[in-house]
Amino acid sequence: MADSDTRSINKQRRRDAILGEAQRVIGDEGFDALNLRALADAASVTVPTIYNLIGSKDAVLMALVERAVVRIEEQLEDFESAPAIDQAEAVVIQSTDIFADDENFYRAAMIAGEQVGFHSRERLDAHWIDERSTQMAANACRAGLREGLLRGTIDSDMLGSQMYAIYRTCLHDWVHQRISIAEFRHNALQGFYVCLAADATPEFHAELVKKIEQLGRTDTSAKAA
Repeated sequence: MADSDTRSINKQRRRDAILGEAQRVIGDEGFDALNLRALADAASVTVPTIYNLIGSKDAVLMALVERAVVRIEEQLEDFESAPAIDQAEAVVIQSTDIFADDENFYRAAMIAGEQVGFHSRERLDAHWIDERSTQMAANACRAGLREGLLRGTIDSDMLGSQMYAIYRTCLHDWVHQRISIAEFRHNALQGFYVCLAADATPEFHAELVKKIEQLGRTDTSAKAA
């Protein structure tokens, strides 16, 4: 193995160690508890190394949230050739599955993200999170057009934007503990179905209505249990 390859592997290992320790601290104690000197000690690196590999404390947070978005995107790759409705559902299901793995961390990270403004349109990050997330929903709409499920009277990007607006509202409610992760998934799926129904062909509209009714029955059963 070339020296350059070894150096790249070692850099990635140190970066992963830094981010792993940062995720633990944020999940256990919140973003305000994250201290770069303590983080460096825990990850067996120096503070300058953190700056070289990642950047500031805010950059560490952004890297963690970016990593979650990448995980969601990687899982959604398995649905690229799937029917449109499966793609749309996967946006919600795959992301909530990831959040459920470490709810404390993702809640704390999202709250901190609101403070540092990673949703802001003024940020110059190459991978603006809202934009990427909106495109996931818009891609499902474009698949629906190709399959003849949607009429095309509403632009796919506009429809995807509305779907993500609903998703983000559910995300915000979950982050601030107004709803559970199960309710987050339920409400976001319901919102996606309603958005798709606005442009659906009659046959697809009927399918979406059935899905909405099924969600209602599932919700009733869960409350009764």
